[in-house]
Amino acid sequence: LYTTNAHWSMNMSSKTYGVLLIGGMRSHQENYALQFQADPRCRLVAVADQEDAPIDRVMLNQALADELDLPYQNLEVALERTDVDIVSLCPEVERRAEIAVCCAQAGKHLYLDKPLALNSSSASKIVSAVHESGVKAQMFSNVHCNWAKDAKTTLEEGKIGRLRAIHCDITFAKGHPGSVKQQRRIESGKRSRYTFAEAKPELFDIGVYAVSVINWITNQPVKSLVATTGNYFFKEHLAYDVEDFGSIIMELADGTTATISSGRFGWTSHPLGGIQRIKLVGNTGIVDFDANQPRLEVHATEPSFQPPVPHPLDPMGMWSSTTNGIMQKNRWKPISGQNWIEEEFRSFIDAIDIGTPIEMTVELAAQSVEVITAAYHSAASGQTVNIT
Repeated sequence: LYTTNAHWSMNMSSKTYGVLLIGGMRSHQENYALQFQADPRCRLVAVADQEDAPIDRVMLNQALADELDLPYQNLEVALERTDVDIVSLCPEVERRAEIAVCCAQAGKHLYLDKPLALNSSSASKIVSAVHESGVKAQMFSNVHCNWAKDAKTTLEEGKIGRLRAIHCDITFAKGHPGSVKQQRRIESGKRSRYTFAEAKPELFDIGVYAVSVINWITNQPVKSLVATTGNYFFKEHLAYDVEDFGSIIMELADGTTATISSGRFGWTSHPLGGIQRIKLVGNTGIVDFDANQPRLEVHATEPSFQPPVPHPLDPMGMWSSTTNGIMQKNRWKPISGQNWIEEEFRSFIDAIDIGTPIEMTVELAAQSVEVITAAYHSAASGQTVNIT
C-alpha cells in the first residue's frame, strides 16, 4: 500500500518542489542532496548559508555547489526565492536552531539533520517555529528501516503482550580503534561544542538514532535515566574530550525500562557497517529485530577487508567524500532488499505532497535531545537524573 501511494504521488502530483541546501561537503548534505535530486518531484535550486558563516564552511559549501552545478547564495537572499519550498538543513549543530527557525519563519518545509539541536532550549525553539509557521518538518532517523518498523508493528499488534522492556543497539564500524593509550577521560556533563573535524560526541551523534527509535516505538516520555560514557577505542576522541561509546538506562512514563548502547568501535569490529538491533520484552514474549538478519554469509578466497588509511580531516570515516574507494565488506549479505534511505526521503516528500503523516517529528526529535543532554549530566555525576 505504501509503495502504491508513493508511486501515485510521484506520477499524479503536478507540483515540483524546489530544494535549498544548507551545508556542504563533509556534512550529511553530501548524501541528502542526492536523495532529493533522485525524486522526480524535487529540483535542487541552490546551496546557501548565513552571511557570517565560518570561512571553512563557506569553502565546503561552495565545493558542494560546484559539484552539483548550483549557485551559492546568502541565506537571507535564498529564502526570498519563490521557487524554494524545502530546505535540507545540515549546518553545524551549534548553528542549527538559529537557521532552522529562520527557514521555518520564511515558510519553508524543513528536512533536518540529526541531532535536532545542541541542547533542549535550542530544540524547543525549532519546535515552536515549526508550530507557528505550520510547515512540515522531519528529522533523519532509522524509523523507516524494516527492523524498526517490524518492532513497532509487533508491539502495536499485541504479539508480546504488555511491553516491559526495550533495548536498542546502534554502533558504527568506522574509525581506527586501539589507539587510546592514556587513562579514560572523565565525563564533564557539559556539551558546549559538538562539531570537530576529526571527532564527534558519539552518544549524541549515534545514540540519537537509538533514543529516537525508542521514543517512536513506545510513544512514551522518559521519566528518569542513568547513563555512562567512555573512551575505549580512539585517541581522536580523547584529544577532543568526547566519548566514543555510551549507554543509557531509562524509566519511561508507563514504567517500561528502556536501554540503549551506542557509539563507534572501528572498521574491523563488524562484518558490515555495525550493529543495528532492537529487543522487545513483553509479559507474554520476547522478540529480536536485527538489521543484519536474515543474511547470507560468504566465505571465499578473496582478501580480507582492510581499513583505509586514516584521512587527516576524517579519521572516523564520517563523510562519503572522504571515504570514497574504500574496500567493500563482502562477508555478510543481508537479503531484505530494502532501500530504507530512499523510503526516508520519499516519506517526507509524501507528507508535503499528499499529506501523509511524518513519523520522526520535531517533537520526538526534541525529546531525544532532552534525553541525551540529561544522560551526559548523569554520566558526569554518576546519579539518576529525573526528566518528567
